[in-house]
Amino acid sequence: MSMSNQYFEAIADYGGFEGDTNYISVMKGDVVRLIKKDKEWFTVEKDGDIGKAINPTEERNKIIIK
Repeated sequence: MSMSNQYFEAIADYGGFEGDTNYISVMKGDVVRLIKKDKEWFTVEKDGDIGKAINPTEERNKIIIK
């Protein structure tokens, strides 16, 4: 696990999981702050909200940050 305060722009949509506040919706073009990288998930901050988004290396057809 690594910690980071880098900013990234989403290059694809990720809708999160409806009704689960642990996950965050990230849309193409959104700028997010990367807080933490885990094997399967990235923890990011967007507009003051913090949540998990899929790690693009785990789901290659949904690369979400560059």
